[in-house]
Amino acid sequence: MTPNSSLELSCRIQDMMRQDMLQFIGPLFPVDTVKEYEQEYYTSKKRDRVYTFESTLLTMMITAIQDDKSLQNSVDIFQEVFQRNRQAVLKFEQGRLEELRLQAQQQAPRVGRPCEYKVKLPASKMKDISSNTAAYSKARKRVDLALIDRVFKETATDKGLSCVKPWHERIAYNTDGTYFQMQDGEGIPEKYRAQKGKNGKLQGYPQGLLQVLTQHGSGLISAYKIAGRTESELTVAPDLVKQLPPLSLLLADDLYNCFAFLAYIIERGIDIIVPEKKDRHYTTIRQLDIGDEIVELIKPYDAHPVYEGQKLPSKLLVRRIVYPDTEDPHKTHVLLTTIREESINKMEIVLKYTSRWDVEITIREIKTMMDMNIARSKTEEMVFKEYGVALCAYNLLRRMVAQSVKETDFSPQADIFQKLFAPYKSSLVDRKGRVYSRWAPGRPLTCYQKNRQTSNPAEAWASLSSKNKSG
Repeated sequence: MTPNSSLELSCRIQDMMRQDMLQFIGPLFPVDTVKEYEQEYYTSKKRDRVYTFESTLLTMMITAIQDDKSLQNSVDIFQEVFQRNRQAVLKFEQGRLEELRLQAQQQAPRVGRPCEYKVKLPASKMKDISSNTAAYSKARKRVDLALIDRVFKETATDKGLSCVKPWHERIAYNTDGTYFQMQDGEGIPEKYRAQKGKNGKLQGYPQGLLQVLTQHGSGLISAYKIAGRTESELTVAPDLVKQLPPLSLLLADDLYNCFAFLAYIIERGIDIIVPEKKDRHYTTIRQLDIGDEIVELIKPYDAHPVYEGQKLPSKLLVRRIVYPDTEDPHKTHVLLTTIREESINKMEIVLKYTSRWDVEITIREIKTMMDMNIARSKTEEMVFKEYGVALCAYNLLRRMVAQSVKETDFSPQADIFQKLFAPYKSSLVDRKGRVYSRWAPGRPLTCYQKNRQTSNPAEAWASLSSKNKSG
């Protein structure tokens, strides 16, 4: 049952991504937030641009959802956005002029030439958008990171979602991190490289660390941060934990059960549940139940602070829970948690942690579905914009899922793996993030088609491969 619900959410999101996303994301797009930023940004009279902040950012979000993330495809999307906005403006102006015409009919006639009541818009708003990508490329650079951050915070709110329910007065969150590849260019700083050659110089493709906080229940990404390849999740996560409200509950993997991070969680006044997969020295303080006890952890000699200036205590009091494996009764698992209320039963804590994968999609699934394994931008600033916009789009998709369905029951008769993991895709991506076709035209294939041995590209390629093997 656990993987079914998680895969169901993945399938729902991917089904939406294959549809016309403009009609779905458009109503959820935070237009008021963008307009408020524009008023603050333009202190003087602003230029009447075709590529506004609103239309450019909306285009970037829709592009982040699609397989083809090229600039040319973005311009095609913008043309659709522009035409839709133009039709809306024309409809509004026509309605306003019609009201003025009706009011004029009810009044006494005036002396002079009668008003024609024709829609008059700037010529730049009436012409079609050029297919050249230069203007859109400049418009992306004008979109500030501050605007993307403000839009992201707006999409991360859980207002109006009934799927977020407190657990013992606590809102649960997940945290995880993953690495992604970046472009090997001059615009990427050296801090994103980790490999060193024989001469001691940094080499290899740069990589970035994407750390996120996801809300348990809605699946919305509440906070994120992009760091260098040499940084650890334990040093990046504290900046995100600061943004959690009091009485929050954090669910994480065994990497986060270190002494310094547990001390930081207690210092912030929130709780955490993590698995313990290594032998840890502890002293039992009080036995609550079988496999449930309050223990004292002594600070290890090699404990390192997770943030600069952290003063580690000499000991910590946590709760240690041991429970059997559901498949192998001889195998046991251990959880460490800062929840020490005896009113909360041991099995409630176990079920809460094991349901972590029941309703959530992990960061690796997010990265795969949004096609964020490789950053396509060539500068650090544009990488931040690219991933910030992609996470905004993902939050809008999760909000669409949460609003469209209340229950997440997944039919066992449905072929979930065939829906989620499609064996054949229309496009591929290389190491530099460039999209190309599987059956791209090439000289050997063209020669076989000229010989008219077959008109099917797949059969021609198979025939060519068999001849090469036999030869």
